[in-house]
Amino acid sequence: MSAIRQGRARVGPRTQALALLLHGGRAVSAQPQRLRDVSYLRMLPFAPAIRRVSGGRVAPVLVHNTHGGWIAPSGSGLAQIREIVHGLTQEHDLPVVLLGHSSGGWAALRCGGDEGVLGSVALAPWVDADEPYEHLRDAVVRVVHGEADSVCSPQRSRQLVERLRAAGGDATWQGMPGGHALLERPGRWHRLAAEAVVDVAERGAADG
Repeated sequence: MSAIRQGRARVGPRTQALALLLHGGRAVSAQPQRLRDVSYLRMLPFAPAIRRVSGGRVAPVLVHNTHGGWIAPSGSGLAQIREIVHGLTQEHDLPVVLLGHSSGGWAALRCGGDEGVLGSVALAPWVDADEPYEHLRDAVVRVVHGEADSVCSPQRSRQLVERLRAAGGDATWQGMPGGHALLERPGRWHRLAAEAVVDVAERGAADG
């Protein structure tokens, strides 16, 4: 966990859930310093959007992984996320929604059915051709993907949602104009993601 820098959760009397924000990045390459890391900086506007849309009911938590993205062949990226989630739920006694972009979206999906996690919001996630989905049947999954994305396949993420829905899961897929970097109409990305996080928190709590 020495590679992880974790922000604080601003928990108030109205807070009902936490949102863990997972940036993208390469699987094995070291990331630059936090404030020079474009993948991390891309996630910053999502935090105030979540606070605003949720009215303080969801507290965002930013993390930075200096070892790169979360898709490490050893599985260490997922282990790190699970340790962060465990620490947050123990400290605050609140459930967690995972919000991730690119490899962070992949990690949000892989950990979306874990204990203490209500579900996932994946933005332009990396999805394998044979991506597992059985662990997400009792979670809430929201995927938003740029339809012109040439880095992470929108077709694969949509197919994953379709397989999950066919299995009875609570999952939706929404297309957006533009590519992978969330640069086209960024304000809409922030709003849609925040609304999806609140939706997951509310639906997950109701189901639980």
